[in-house]
Amino acid sequence: MCPLSKCHNGETVYIKSINGGAKLRGKLHAMGLMPGDPLEIISSNNGPLLVQSRGIKLAIGLGMAENIMVACNCSCPRYRERCHGC
Repeated sequence: MCPLSKCHNGETVYIKSINGGAKLRGKLHAMGLMPGDPLEIISSNNGPLLVQSRGIKLAIGLGMAENIMVACNCSCPRYRERCHGC
């Protein structure tokens, strides 16, 4: 498990947890992001990360991305069929 900010272009990762307060969790929830959701990293260059989740592209600032813990496999049964392990 690592912060989303450490991921590279082309990777698909799954949200495991959100390390932050209610405001951050609320903002991510409003963006449609929840633990268990897959994220495809489109661009992780020196600015906001550009990710895609369920066909929607989102920009996530580096500060916010530091608090989103992800893994390359998923234990959420909703997405188990999409998981291929590490």
